[in-house]
Amino acid sequence: MIGNPLATPAQKAIEDRALRLLARPDLQRVRGVVTMLWQQVAGWPNRDQADRFANMIDEYMFHHAFRAANGDANHPEVARFMAPRHHWFGRDVRGSRWAGDSPDFIYRTVPIAHGGHYLIEGRATCADHPTVNWSLMADNTASPVTQALLDSLDMDIAPDGSFTLTIDDTPADGRRNHIQTKPGADFLMIRDALGDWQAQSPNALTVTRLNPTADPKSDDELAARAARIALDHVYYTYYCTQSGAGQAPNHIRPPMSSAAFGGMPTQAGTKGNLDLAPDRALIVRGNAAGARFRNLTLTDCYHMTIDYWARTSTLNMAQMLPDDDGDFTTVIAHRDPGVHNWLDTGGLRRCIFGQRWQGFRRDAENPEPWITVREVAFDDLPRELPDGVARIDAAGRQAQLSARAAGFARRFAEA
Repeated sequence: MIGNPLATPAQKAIEDRALRLLARPDLQRVRGVVTMLWQQVAGWPNRDQADRFANMIDEYMFHHAFRAANGDANHPEVARFMAPRHHWFGRDVRGSRWAGDSPDFIYRTVPIAHGGHYLIEGRATCADHPTVNWSLMADNTASPVTQALLDSLDMDIAPDGSFTLTIDDTPADGRRNHIQTKPGADFLMIRDALGDWQAQSPNALTVTRLNPTADPKSDDELAARAARIALDHVYYTYYCTQSGAGQAPNHIRPPMSSAAFGGMPTQAGTKGNLDLAPDRALIVRGNAAGARFRNLTLTDCYHMTIDYWARTSTLNMAQMLPDDDGDFTTVIAHRDPGVHNWLDTGGLRRCIFGQRWQGFRRDAENPEPWITVREVAFDDLPRELPDGVARIDAAGRQAQLSARAAGFARRFAEA
């Protein structure tokens, strides 16, 4: 990676604008309402994780302030959000995680309006290009609606990794790098899926609106939008949380398309509600299913990821090792089981489990994704695990954690 494609002047300006919006009295009042709504439905059920509530509200509010701060479709920018709190550009930046973030995705947003003509220019910043999903989302308050979806595996990309993408209200007519808007278009969600956190980095992107029709929006207009979406999305966010936490404990439902939940229609995913006593463990087995990208994630009861920069609370296909038979065994436990593929709960008895498969091969018949789960006593793991499971010693675990920390730090490098 030459420089950091995320450390742009536009990124800093939008973060500063979002922080400014949050300090306004009108958004402080909205924060109070959001806090009350969450407390009424989650305060008692989630009392065992009450110490995580304030940070969830902080990140929820910054997420929506950020989306509003980069919500002017006449003057769009490309900006990264859905990240934990961090320090860069000489100041602390709040986290903006929301509704079950993926630690392996670099999430970016671009405001889009139907009738606008947009040009996005991109270039690769690493030798092994990550797969990228471009989702055009509608302004629907009940649940996100994907109007159009483009996968980088289906795009024309030059040998040097450069490309252009057009977005407007005209049909593609054979253009592989084009997204057609529809009435209600609101923003483009970009997800660069990083497997190797140290070798891969997101594309460098710029956006231009070719037919702007208005001056930049005022802070009053942006704050009104932030207030509206922050209040409206309480209900959808709660649904996302309960779609995992509302299931029977320690069972994982079969994989299915994410479209019905406001996710990517081409992605297969599953969730589970975990409730593990200190002396218990879960053995999870699954297949690759021809997916170029896969990951397994644990989140807390508010669907917030669990310190994934410092512990193996998430694993992707580059961080996991297969069993001897080519499938994958993962152990979910509070203590290190000596297995390479360990999902660390961070000491939380209750977690939401998620797994996704995406970027399926285009040149072959792909097997259906599958997953199984079995609860066992932690002390019985040596005899309960299938043959051929990859093991790890203390030195190997430390190297694994050090690599995670270094890879995460690259995302916030300023040079």
